[in-house]
Amino acid sequence: MKNTKNPFRKSASKTAPSRMRVKPNTKVASKREERLYDQSGEFNPTRYKSKKTANRMFDGKGEVNAYDKKDVLQQVAHLLNDVTKRNASSLQMVRTSSKVEASFEQQRRALTAAIQDPSGRGFHRIGQELSLPIKAILDYEGFARRIFMPRKLGQAELFRIPKDVRAVAYIIGQDGQTAESRIKTKYITPEEFKITSFAPVDIVDIYQANFDILERAQDTARQEIELQEDKAAINALDAASTAINTETTFSTLGIGAFEDVRYQVERHRLMVEQFLINRSELSDIVKTMSSAVDPVTERELLLSGYIGNIMNAQILTAAGTGVQEVIPSGTFYACTSPEYLGVMGERIELFSEPYNKYALGETVKGWMFTEMVGFGIPDGRRVAKGSK
Repeated sequence: MKNTKNPFRKSASKTAPSRMRVKPNTKVASKREERLYDQSGEFNPTRYKSKKTANRMFDGKGEVNAYDKKDVLQQVAHLLNDVTKRNASSLQMVRTSSKVEASFEQQRRALTAAIQDPSGRGFHRIGQELSLPIKAILDYEGFARRIFMPRKLGQAELFRIPKDVRAVAYIIGQDGQTAESRIKTKYITPEEFKITSFAPVDIVDIYQANFDILERAQDTARQEIELQEDKAAINALDAASTAINTETTFSTLGIGAFEDVRYQVERHRLMVEQFLINRSELSDIVKTMSSAVDPVTERELLLSGYIGNIMNAQILTAAGTGVQEVIPSGTFYACTSPEYLGVMGERIELFSEPYNKYALGETVKGWMFTEMVGFGIPDGRRVAKGSK
């Protein structure tokens, strides 16, 4: 039988037709991608402060284009910094551009498309993206989350904290405000309550507003949640501070007042690591205790009044001013570290759900941010109070 070649395999030995060729792997989809990938699609970012060498960081052999060891380290540091910035910006949704106009236009288009989506998934997705940086900010700035030890609670897990039978423990009730005492027991089971914040967005404002609607919704939600957490934490501290320890009175917040209140805690062989004060009390510290505050701390107090160190303990100020004051003016507290002071249980981590007011005759949509937490202080000896 005569051996004949397959006519369809004839072109296999030659160059494939143009319609059958595989397009080269090109990942240049934007200016950012063009900086990271070369023309062949391989990861090869541009050099940092390119001088006499090639513009790309790696050559054809995969080696770094550098003229000495110092230049190699600079290129590596530049690459790591760029990756870190891109990872951090990914948590900020559309607020990644340095140009306000571009960022605002992107947000306007995203909101418009989300509202027009009949399934509602777009609006839900935006709410979930907004909640990510809120959680990160709460962990960093939240007053309650820095003085209590956070504890994640699993499904149906019992929120139970052991206590000394000789001590008086305090929890926050289901209303999220009232402090309740627990005396004759070996364990306390703090009540859990919801903290919610509603961020409404009028459809008309999306097309007419000249400000960052998403950023505003994010800030208001964070402030409301943070304020409710701080109020619950301070109510528990205030009730526990006078259960065993004696309240100290002072005329001016100085070394004497700090030491008197600190002594109430440390006489029980406990260590004070935090002072919680009202923002107005910072004036006494700066005016009368400049020699007791290190220069770096004094600068922070003068610029922001947010955090400092004195007598080997942190100075923290709570959220809220005016009618939303958390710590009353003329009052401050001394407490131990979070590992000894108390527990903040988190049953439901912060999340968001979209809602609308169409049934009420309003062209308003928005997001509900909610979480479920609980506070417990197992021993009143761990906190003391001072007041004018």
